[in-house]
Amino acid sequence: MSLKTIVLVGGFSAIIAGVGGMLFCLPFLFSARIENLIGAGCPFVGGAVLAGFGLVSLAIVQRSTKDGKITIEN
Repeated sequence: MSLKTIVLVGGFSAIIAGVGGMLFCLPFLFSARIENLIGAGCPFVGGAVLAGFGLVSLAIVQRSTKDGKITIEN
């Protein structure tokens, strides 16, 4: 298995896990109790960060060239 394949699988897994965590916490964000808001808000932000970094890893691996170096265009 190549490194690119591992990063692709990890990136998609991070996106799926992040979105799943955000969807799981979403109903609790509509609560009137502050405990539920704090308890659901922290994992919701964590899921958003996880999904965001999954997207970043996919973007980086798609821009890399055949020899594994990342090219930056001006």
